Amino acid sequence: MKLIEQQQKRHSVASDNTNSPGNRPHLPTDSRQARQIARRRLIADYVNSRQSARIDEISKRFGISLMTVHRDIDTLVEDGLVSKSRGVITSRTSAAGLAEPADTAATDAGDYQAIAAAAADLIQPGQTVFLAGSPILRHAARHLASKVPLTIVTNSLDLMNDFRELPDISLIGLGGTFKSWSGCFHGPQTIREINDIDADAAIVSADAIFEEKTFYETEEDLAVRNAMQEKAKRIILVASHGMFDKKAFYGGNDLRDYDAVVVNSAVPPLLVDRMLSRKIHVRLA
Repeated sequence: MKLIEQQQKRHSVASDNTNSPGNRPHLPTDSRQARQIARRRLIADYVNSRQSARIDEISKRFGISLMTVHRDIDTLVEDGLVSKSRGVITSRTSAAGLAEPADTAATDAGDYQAIAAAAADLIQPGQTVFLAGSPILRHAARHLASKVPLTIVTNSLDLMNDFRELPDISLIGLGGTFKSWSGCFHGPQTIREINDIDADAAIVSADAIFEEKTFYETEEDLAVRNAMQEKAKRIILVASHGMFDKKAFYGGNDLRDYDAVVVNSAVPPLLVDRMLSRKIHVRLA
């Protein structure tokens, strides 16, 4: 396997719904930076799952000082994930009808596995494939492993780690500015590196789908996906049922722009029929 660019070590973290010290989220212990990145991602998830939270509530939840909370929140505000006003932290998705963050609306790992497998079926050995960071695509490695040799190009640190040990995979890790809230690299450098690559396919996701159009939480995510789609011969959208009939802040493509829209079986049949009637290339996982 070739590791052409960025590789970094990352630790998984776990969280629960209680505030007791013994049940606080587990954080990495090997470095201060790793703890900060993991903690900030957990704080963002916590705020987004509740739409809002108070500073003191976050302090108790994570067992950290108020000063540390303010520093973490200021970073998340700078990244554009949350807003802060008078001691209350608010999700950017708190308005009615907006999507839940980072595709957390559907949590069935079985659905994700099925979608990832169906998307992998559309890839042929020898191809170069863009993969945008997505919870669904965390399940793609095991399925794409049967399609080797492959060149995988991604801005997701999670996906870099998923693919780095697989044989016959040439892995291109896109650089740029690392955003802890997404676990991905973004920004002008990321776009420049994408523009230097011609890919056979791009497998991307969305944060929400409304009236047959994709939506995204951040401009950074939209920019990366647009760049990948411009440089790929085929574009494959992976979508869980929880994405549909929701909106996010930034509008993307019409579903008819994708060469395949891979959805799980929990998507209502009437919705599937409506997409098919509009000549959208739906593939059921």
